[in-house]
Amino acid sequence: MFMIGPIGFALPWLLAALIALPILWFLLRAVPPAPIRRRFPGIALLLGLKDDEAETDKTPWWLLLLRMLAVAAAIIGFAGPVLNPDVRAEGSGPLLVVVDGSWADARDWPRRVEKAAALVAEAGAEGRPVALIRLTDAPQLTDAPQAVEFQTAEAWAGRAAGLQPMAWAPGDFAGWAAVLPEGGFDTVWLSDGLAHPGREDLLTALEAAGPVRVIESPRPLLGLHPASFADGAVTVSASRMPAAGVLSVEVIARGPDPGGIERELARVTLTFAAGAERAEAVLDVPAELRNRITRFELEAARTAGAVSLTDDSLKRRKIALIGGGADQEALQLLSPTHYLRQALEPVAEIIEGSLTEVLLASPDVVILADVARLTQSETDATLEWLEEGGLLLRFAGPRLAASDVSRFEEDPLMPVRLREGGRTVGGTMSWGEPKALAPFVEGSPFYGLVSPDDVEVRAQVLAQPDPELAARTIAALEDGTPLVTRKAVGDGQVVLVHVTANAEWSSLPLSGLFVQMLERLAVSTRPALPDAADLAGQVFVPEMVLDGYGQLADAGELPGVEGEALATAIASGPTLAMAPGLYAGPDRRVALNVLGAETELKPMVWPTSVPVEGLEAREAQALKGAFLAGGLALLLLDVVAALWVAGRLSSLGRAAAVLLLATLLPVSEARAQDTSLPDDVLALEATTAVVLAFVQTGDTRVDEISYAGLLGLSEQLWLRTS
Repeated sequence: MFMIGPIGFALPWLLAALIALPILWFLLRAVPPAPIRRRFPGIALLLGLKDDEAETDKTPWWLLLLRMLAVAAAIIGFAGPVLNPDVRAEGSGPLLVVVDGSWADARDWPRRVEKAAALVAEAGAEGRPVALIRLTDAPQLTDAPQAVEFQTAEAWAGRAAGLQPMAWAPGDFAGWAAVLPEGGFDTVWLSDGLAHPGREDLLTALEAAGPVRVIESPRPLLGLHPASFADGAVTVSASRMPAAGVLSVEVIARGPDPGGIERELARVTLTFAAGAERAEAVLDVPAELRNRITRFELEAARTAGAVSLTDDSLKRRKIALIGGGADQEALQLLSPTHYLRQALEPVAEIIEGSLTEVLLASPDVVILADVARLTQSETDATLEWLEEGGLLLRFAGPRLAASDVSRFEEDPLMPVRLREGGRTVGGTMSWGEPKALAPFVEGSPFYGLVSPDDVEVRAQVLAQPDPELAARTIAALEDGTPLVTRKAVGDGQVVLVHVTANAEWSSLPLSGLFVQMLERLAVSTRPALPDAADLAGQVFVPEMVLDGYGQLADAGELPGVEGEALATAIASGPTLAMAPGLYAGPDRRVALNVLGAETELKPMVWPTSVPVEGLEAREAQALKGAFLAGGLALLLLDVVAALWVAGRLSSLGRAAAVLLLATLLPVSEARAQDTSLPDDVLALEATTAVVLAFVQTGDTRVDEISYAGLLGLSEQLWLRTS
């Protein structure tokens, strides 16, 4: 089919008749209009006189133009014009349909599946073998000459309809290039429009096999980055592609209410400036509400990239800090809680008071720094709190070493029994020189952390050598002496650090290792994304995973992943082997989101040799009838104009001509309502709540009555219901 812009012609050879229009112009100009004959006896008196003004003997130019347009419309009409024709790609060999299948495709996935199915059916009608691949899958490397096999269209029809988008981006382009079929074939690539690293490698291999055609969606793409916490407020940010005009979107924070039912907890409007690719907004919510947030999502966007899961990094834990003695203002560095306070204040909400008082606030962690004895009521309340999942972290000190707590039998609020006195350099139980820390063993929450060379212990409380001591030791000195012990109590746990929380017995509180150990114990949380060092040496098990549409589902039997691999995925993005979702470690939960903090949405720039088409093809519309009708209307108009020029149009004839012209004017199609597709925002507003609506008739009075009636009904419903 011959194309001129969006219009195709079924019989383009008829357009050659347009060349004759200039000839017809000159022929018509040579023929004057027919003269008007009047019988008037007095005409004899005018014989011999000469007129000062002569009438033209040629047809007026505008009448010629009218006739040329009528003839041209008829010629174009008979040539069979079609607006937005369905032009099939030329080719007779095998056809490879490539689908990215990423989260970005989810925004219009039904149309993509429809397009892929149409391509497969079209190839089947032409007898061409077909193959279809989804790049978010892993290429199947087999011993066969080719891993991608061409089959009949019937074999692929059902599989094409069952495809779903994945929650990660395609990655192994080089692997797919290695398993392409041998020989020549055509390719149609349904791209998500993003510039993924390595895409050029696959494109080069496909172009070497034959022509490549790309189909992309013109719809904008939005993505949500992980939320961050700073200065008491949550910052949410999003990116878009392309960077067009001003755009405002709603970011919704969701989480469980006190009854455990997930609902919207807060929302904030995020506005993109004109030409801006990224926008940020600050969400200021109370700590109690912030700790309930489990996910952020962009309204009116149904993709995994429009969802940002939250983990422990967003939550500020409530920590009760209780010291064994009153802090002295002049001796802050000697205070048992000074270093703890410095490490925890930036990342946690500190509660102070007596143990009975702080337990009423349901803290996440209670820290006892050199606190020896507790009353029976305090012990009972603490045990009840531990049973529900609390963490009791105890530090040793002179008071604990001098007491008989957990001396003869194990105290319920201590992980091990203690020896009398302690271990001090130069004392009766000295070992000569201060000792360094031993490497953390596998299975310890501190496994993977590296102890600085300058961390050394000068004194400690010693544990009794019980059968369970080795299992409860999670950190030790280089001579094997337990440094940190732990035991479970119900759903909670008790941890004892056998040195002081200040620098009196060791240099541990002065090092960065001290803060890292608190993080591993889930005492404090970092308001930033974890790196490989933070997650090293731990195994994280997926709890919930996202699908391509941003919906959470149970992870099932997915295997655990190494902390280093999880940190890499957080920085570079999820993959087939590591889907986005929530991963639980020994003492913390980590969220793997589709977009990282620094991810950019960049459009793919295709070579000029690759034609790019839109995904949403317009419906083909035949224009033959319109052009022929237009030509006929112009001819009728020419008749009226010729009669008027010749002066043969009477008053009654003029009225009839006006009526005829009025009937030729285009009349707008009457319709009961707008048939244009609403955008996503309007669709959500119309389906997420009870909406009253009426059908527009086009009659202003009837529509106003309908609107007023529904408005009154809505107001009464609002007044009479809760």
